[in-house]
Amino acid sequence: MRFRRHVSSEPGWVPAVPPRRLLRDLGILAGIFVVGFVVASAWLSPVPLITADHAVPRVLELSVAEAQHTLVGLGFRVKLDPEQAHANLPRGSVVWQDPPPGVILPQNSVVLLTPSAGQLQIQVPDLVGLIAPQAQKVLVAAGLKLGKIDSVAADPEPGIVVATRPSAGVGRDAGAAVDLVVSGRRAVSMAGPPQTPAPTASGDQR
Repeated sequence: MRFRRHVSSEPGWVPAVPPRRLLRDLGILAGIFVVGFVVASAWLSPVPLITADHAVPRVLELSVAEAQHTLVGLGFRVKLDPEQAHANLPRGSVVWQDPPPGVILPQNSVVLLTPSAGQLQIQVPDLVGLIAPQAQKVLVAAGLKLGKIDSVAADPEPGIVVATRPSAGVGRDAGAAVDLVVSGRRAVSMAGPPQTPAPTASGDQR
């Protein structure tokens, strides 16, 4: 005798689906969706979804070695511009970069770095011929300061600058001291004034 499987004829009844089969079907649908999205984006988007572009990092104030290590690690090439004097950053620090931080560039792009040549040097002004108080004012106006004042015997009237240490034109850091050499009283010869020869008996001088 054969038995017939009872099938419900109630409206809205749906045969049960095994859980494994359901998960498999959902996985297939998800994979199809992802593949379709990637293909459509590749055709429709003018910019590729996966690129090797990077934002240029900020390397200002770093040493040149540190800046090069950072940029090369991101796939950039580094070139150095001539050094420039800087009032604050020590020699060998980066004072400028081109392009600036935040610019998006593809790999192998060039980033220019400008190293610091150290503090800006101030040339010692020519003070010879000035009186000491006036020379001090000129030094302060130039960004330097007065150091020691030495005196030497010289022809000009006392208190006239006859030399500076260092000499005029030499570069000094801002705020550095400059010594003055000023004229003093002219030295008198230890031999005394020149002697006049005594007259002879005949009245002639020898």
